[in-house]
Amino acid sequence: MVIKTRARSEAAKEKRLQTLLQVARPLVAAKSFDDLKMAEVAEAAGVAKGTVFLYFPTKEALCLALLEAELHDWLADLGAQLEQPGRWSEKRLARAFVETLSPRPLFLKLLGLLSTVLEHNLPLPTVVAFKERLLLALVEHGALLERRLPKLSPGEGARLLLRVDAVVVGLSQLASPSPVVAQALALPHLQSLVVDFEPELLATLTALFVGYAD
Repeated sequence: MVIKTRARSEAAKEKRLQTLLQVARPLVAAKSFDDLKMAEVAEAAGVAKGTVFLYFPTKEALCLALLEAELHDWLADLGAQLEQPGRWSEKRLARAFVETLSPRPLFLKLLGLLSTVLEHNLPLPTVVAFKERLLLALVEHGALLERRLPKLSPGEGARLLLRVDAVVVGLSQLASPSPVVAQALALPHLQSLVVDFEPELLATLTALFVGYAD
């Protein structure tokens, strides 16, 4: 059933926006970006296709909003971990990232699309607003990293989070090869090129944090 009434109050608009994001999550998780259709999102939400475009003028805008929601949830989870008491070794710090990232395949997928796809079809004001909110989040949670790696100068935690992002995106893509690449890597002489995301991320981030601790 298609809902034809337009959300008029701010509360109603926010509720509809959240509904669209909720129904889009499994679609974005299951499909490639090219195969995702806004009409499917509209159908799943029970609204007209035009309604979706009132909130998200492009697929990129929809996926960026999903990414930002996923980022907010992940940072909240990571922050809760970093607030835990006790001795924080570099490996414990790396494990906090692995344990909070591994259960979030949609977030990892969207992170990989951000610079290669999503930001290529967005208006400048949207990109600027997103980057401003991102910077605030990185500074806030970077300060938690600075507490766990005391040799970091104030503000360096945010930059370190950007470097962690580069590692996470690269390893998650290497660990999710296309079917034909997966077949090639199954050959005995190529199996050393197989990347297992969690142990590789743990080892790489541990080495990265040790470098900041020296």
